[in-house]
Amino acid sequence: MTRSRKRVMTVAVAGGLLLAAAAWFFVDVTARRSSFCANCHYMTPYVEQWKASAHSRVECVVCHPVKRRTMLASLVKYSAGVNQPKPRATVPDAACTRPECHPSMPEAKPVPFKGVGFPHAIHIGLEHDGMKLACASCHGASGEAGHVSVDQRICFLCHFKGQGPAGTLAGCGTCHGAPGGTARHGGFLFDMKAYVDSGVQCSRCHLSVHEGEGEVAPEKCFACHVSRRESIKDVGRVHSVHVSQRQIACLDCHEPIRHGNIKVLSVLDVSCETCHANLHSGPKEMYLGVGAKGAPDTPSRMFAAQINCTGCHTRVTTVAGTAFLGQSNKQADPLACAACHDARYVPMVAAWKSQGTALVAEARRLASEGARLAASAKDRKAAGDLASELDFNARFLEQGHPVHNIEYAVKVVQASRSILKTLAESAGRSAPADSGPAFARDDFAYCGPTCHGFIPRKEPYDFKGTDFPHTYHTEKAGLSCDTCHEGGRHKAMVLASPSDCASCHHDSAKADCARCHPRQAALYTGKVPPSVGIAAKADVMAESVACADCHDPTQADALQNIGKACEGCHDAQAPKELAAWRADVDEVKVTTDLLRQRGGGDAPYRRRLDAVRARLDYLSKARPLHNVDAARAEFDRSESELRAILNDLSTKLGAAPPR
Repeated sequence: MTRSRKRVMTVAVAGGLLLAAAAWFFVDVTARRSSFCANCHYMTPYVEQWKASAHSRVECVVCHPVKRRTMLASLVKYSAGVNQPKPRATVPDAACTRPECHPSMPEAKPVPFKGVGFPHAIHIGLEHDGMKLACASCHGASGEAGHVSVDQRICFLCHFKGQGPAGTLAGCGTCHGAPGGTARHGGFLFDMKAYVDSGVQCSRCHLSVHEGEGEVAPEKCFACHVSRRESIKDVGRVHSVHVSQRQIACLDCHEPIRHGNIKVLSVLDVSCETCHANLHSGPKEMYLGVGAKGAPDTPSRMFAAQINCTGCHTRVTTVAGTAFLGQSNKQADPLACAACHDARYVPMVAAWKSQGTALVAEARRLASEGARLAASAKDRKAAGDLASELDFNARFLEQGHPVHNIEYAVKVVQASRSILKTLAESAGRSAPADSGPAFARDDFAYCGPTCHGFIPRKEPYDFKGTDFPHTYHTEKAGLSCDTCHEGGRHKAMVLASPSDCASCHHDSAKADCARCHPRQAALYTGKVPPSVGIAAKADVMAESVACADCHDPTQADALQNIGKACEGCHDAQAPKELAAWRADVDEVKVTTDLLRQRGGGDAPYRRRLDAVRARLDYLSKARPLHNVDAARAEFDRSESELRAILNDLSTKLGAAPPR
């Protein structure tokens, strides 16, 4: 090679190196500055959003850690006019949780967002349908929400897609909490807490809280791919590639879902009111359980079940002893109760009418007494206001007819008694003697006369694994409902678990265990009812060892320290043997898979499977440890029967038998 050619090559190489160094320096110093990003025209909208965001003082490359060679390649492509006009920028979680930014965000307390406390901890890293959520899954660039801000439509997409009209992925209370305060709807005011305490679910009134399916049109695939829409049904793979790996925004593919009160219950809207204002407003307010003075809002149980006026105001036809609802009618037919429930409910209507008459009379008596006291009160204005409230409640019951909501009517009378007491005190008089209906004396006095006296409770009632006889406690033991139940909330319990009953039942070693634990006693003594289908001989200890010899009934939790009781008759190894027995029989040894395989099959197959399930359920509640030999035998028998059942089904369907 000649000297001149070497010189040329040296100059060329040096020039190339100098040019590369200059380009590298340009990329490293100038192009990585946020101010440079706006030089590319397609970046302008993103830069403007960034400038208006809370992160405007954070350099772009802090969140978008682009490699230098990638940035250099982008500059070359842009200069050559072959760039991708829609950039795909990613933000790794590590960029957000760096020490100088949000290091403790995942473990932080819920963050307020649109009136909702948003917990990062349960969302970060959540895997669902093939996608793993990251910070950028919600904090993406959105034309509507702004740079790094959260577009709440993403929340709606996750929480409502695939749910029913009134359904949501985690329940309304997860985001909105327990409703409180007063809400107005259809011209009525509702105490939201009272409705929640009465057991009315959100979906009872909010019939539809979202619209839109959040679907992905196959044509959306063509925005990025020539042809990939055949893979759209592989949801897990599509999410894994597009969300977990590429951080594609959800709304780039999914149609948005709208959330709000799309449809609210309107069963009480009557078309007559378009011309006749306030028609039937009294009965409607009574049915809704709102409007009276001093009484807590108490919706009718029928309203909570979304039964409208024509559910009772109808002509009923009875065919072969079965009641059928017909056309709407001015008069309510008690037989309508039997069409939805059974004949036991029919006499309740007559009782409610009679009780309603007594409540109206009591409310009118209280109003008259209030007017008399107000006439002699020193503060005529204050006393007159209280007397007006008493008169209002009396007219409220007269016009609303207590039969539409007997529970609320009772509470209206109780409220009037309280108002009259306040009026008497302000007038310097003693409160008049309570001479009203006995069933309206307190929160529990009306339970039997208005409802449970006609509809017997399930006997015995399964209270968290313990058989609870209502009738014995209320009639023979003379306990009032508030001994176990919480006032003001239907079915709410004061007792948290059967151990709370210990103060009455475990007060001595002479407690009759079998009365509350009949299954355990039957298994232990070998007296399992034939209808259960479990053949059990008495346990070897049944003749000489009583319940109290192992369980100390004077303790709040008689299940504790059983092993210590064994040492009194055996030796120090007894507690270990007991633990081994428990491990052997407390866990049902029939495989869970066998129990779960219920799909398919005809009625005889399902009956056979249900019979096995019923025996295992009885054994579980009876506690297998009370008779280890019988439990082992039943487990072996049930497993054998289950395998035979499933083998028969597999043969019938032409499938492989279960292992």
